[in-house]
Amino acid sequence: MPKFALLFGLLLAVLGIASYLEALGPNVGSDGKPSMTALIPTWFGLALMLLGTLSLLLPHQRKHFMHLAAVVGLLGAISGLVPMIRGGLDLGKASVLAGVLMTLLSAIFEFLCVKSFIDARKARQNASAAPA
Repeated sequence: MPKFALLFGLLLAVLGIASYLEALGPNVGSDGKPSMTALIPTWFGLALMLLGTLSLLLPHQRKHFMHLAAVVGLLGAISGLVPMIRGGLDLGKASVLAGVLMTLLSAIFEFLCVKSFIDARKARQNASAAPA
């Protein structure tokens, strides 16, 4: 699961940077500067990469770090909905497209987290139920 956190963290970080670079183009804000909110996926991605790295470095704490990563994934999925709520489903807007992609990536990561947690619980139950 830590490798998924690293992968999805990297994808979210790239999405945020790409969104920011897009904001440097013709979609510059009214004050002539790109919006820093374009980097929001990057911050979620960096958090996932940090938690994935910590869980690899401290395997005895992996369960805690992966639960925190699941929370970050859930918050990322919810946060990605904000541009869609504010801008409608106009995929021509860079912010809406980034929100859709952030929600999609975060939701897939969340699904993988929940599946991993269920599989781990079943494995523990099977190990404790097996005769010694």
